[in-house]
Amino acid sequence: MTALVSWLERQHSPVIDEDVLTRLLLRYGLGQGEQAAIRAFGRIVSTEQLAQALLERLNLVEQRADDGPIEPALRDFCRELARIPEWDFSPAWPARLAARWSECYLAGAVAEFPFITIEAFISLCQQQLFGERAMVYRLELDILNALVRLGWCLGGMLSDVVIEHEQAFRLSAEDGDPVLGIPNRRRFLTLLADRLDRITPGCQLGLVVLHVEWGRTADVLALDERDHLRLALSEVMRAVLRPSDILCALGDDEWAVILPDLHQPAQVTLAGHKLVDACEVLRGNNFPALRGRFCAGGGWAPEQAGDVFGLEKAARAALVVARASGRPFDVYGGEVVVRAEGDANFEMEVARALEAQQFQLYLQPQVELPSRRVVGAEALLRWPRADGRVVAPPDILRVVERIGLMPVLSRWVIQKAAQSLAAMAAAGCKLRVSVNVVAEDLNDPELPIFIRQTCDTWRVAASRLCFEITEGRLVSSEGISVRTLEALREGGGRLALDDFGTGYSSMDYLRRLPVDELKIDKSFVERITGTDNDRAIVELMVRIAHTFGLEVVAEGVETAATEAVLIEMGCNCAQGYFYAPAMPVDKFIAWCRASEQAVGVVSGQA
Repeated sequence: MTALVSWLERQHSPVIDEDVLTRLLLRYGLGQGEQAAIRAFGRIVSTEQLAQALLERLNLVEQRADDGPIEPALRDFCRELARIPEWDFSPAWPARLAARWSECYLAGAVAEFPFITIEAFISLCQQQLFGERAMVYRLELDILNALVRLGWCLGGMLSDVVIEHEQAFRLSAEDGDPVLGIPNRRRFLTLLADRLDRITPGCQLGLVVLHVEWGRTADVLALDERDHLRLALSEVMRAVLRPSDILCALGDDEWAVILPDLHQPAQVTLAGHKLVDACEVLRGNNFPALRGRFCAGGGWAPEQAGDVFGLEKAARAALVVARASGRPFDVYGGEVVVRAEGDANFEMEVARALEAQQFQLYLQPQVELPSRRVVGAEALLRWPRADGRVVAPPDILRVVERIGLMPVLSRWVIQKAAQSLAAMAAAGCKLRVSVNVVAEDLNDPELPIFIRQTCDTWRVAASRLCFEITEGRLVSSEGISVRTLEALREGGGRLALDDFGTGYSSMDYLRRLPVDELKIDKSFVERITGTDNDRAIVELMVRIAHTFGLEVVAEGVETAATEAVLIEMGCNCAQGYFYAPAMPVDKFIAWCRASEQAVGVVSGQA
């Protein structure tokens, strides 16, 4: 806020000249007679005594050690107001009074303070004129009337000061960042358009967009600590730029720099690296406890774009590629163009595929150990593209989450899982199906209602559904997540903690979350036959889960040797290519029947 206040002080100091003063006096009826009456009053009073009495009336005499900037400003204003009797009706004194009030208002004084002060001053003047006398002379009434009119005149003038400042605050909020005192996005677009129009032959206009991704340590900062961090970053960036460069704030964690009059495009790359390096050094030296990553993208005009949004799009495309590649800076062109266009096209394809219901749900069996009896399946997303290309499910999920369609996909998966359960039940395969849910799903209080309605629609028991939650996805919104998990379990569904061991606080989650099942991530399972250490880690996980009364499912089982070790550990269930890959529902049903016959289990006993 300091930057904004100093800007307002420079740009909006009160201006009172002869014309303004004449209009004020005329508006409030302060003609020659009233002015003469006020001058007469000035000959019979002491302005110093009036000032002291006014400070006493407003309880501002005593100066305390804890006084902030507002109290001295209020005292100066009161002393200036008490000089009314000395006024020669030139613009100098009201201009000083308005300036004093401007200081008070910017320091935090309430807008009503001038009226409170003027009322107290008029009361003191009346006391000075009449005293305790019962009889009042006509001249004294004329003086008091003139002082009252002058009080209203000053009140109106000082109200105008407040209005001007309020308008300035509003304009600054529209065009500038109130904390950093630099142009915001609205002003950035105007400045960029102006600089594009002024490009001279042989010169380029550069643009760098810088973004910071903070770790969780920044999420717990107080607002003024966050403001201090943003201000420090803005100042260090400004220090490495040329005087003609324009730093703008596009958001809480994003800045843009307009680079006019460049002679070589390489200067954009130089500026981008200097900005990122300066921010990294500042974070390391001044905020070592914070974890964050700075990256930037750049572009230039007129070669890459000739308009505002084209140039910003080029810089942002480079920023996206830099973030994805892990590089601190990238510039638009070549690989960036190809990757940016490819990412944009892929996003549109995924959105269209979801809308057209082109995705499919495959089922990968989960078997009981050591019998290998089929007890359930995990629902996995597949996308059979027309061009035959295979897209990894994590790539699909990343895009769906990025474009805000995860709630739509999650509900589609739950509906398809319920439909699959109905088809399996009709074929005599009474198994359970596990589906993955994400943090965004767990923040939806209507999810349990939707699941109940879906199960009713397909006439399947909610107990046949198991909801898998990845540890890492619970970190950001755990308070809401636990309530939703409890509601899911109360509705009859099972809960599984997926990818156990890869999250942030595995043991704590086991203690507090209402889960029934623990899934050991395949990255641990596939190494248990390699070294004693890896085997000991998985064995410890199994023991911990059993201590909490949980079933254990091992993912990624691909060999008989791995299965044998898991059986020895007491692992309850397993899934992986050793048993079967994920497959469509009809093929899964056929596989289940064949598997049941192979292990001698009667269908329907699962």
